[in-house]
Amino acid sequence: MARRPPNDGASWSARELKTLKALAKAGTPTGQVAKKLGRTAAAVQQKAMRAGISFRAAKRSGARRKK
Repeated sequence: MARRPPNDGASWSARELKTLKALAKAGTPTGQVAKKLGRTAAAVQQKAMRAGISFRAAKRSGARRKK
């Protein structure tokens, strides 16, 4: 059986949410954010979606160029 993250099932604190926003803005991948926060990647993605935080916007900012 896989080990569960330390914060599995726990409520999100204001500090965790602030960290989530900062890391998403910096373009940090969800897997790394999950490890830092002691959560699963799915939990990070779900919380970001519900809080209106986008990981994709940070990644795409310079990715598309006109030809």
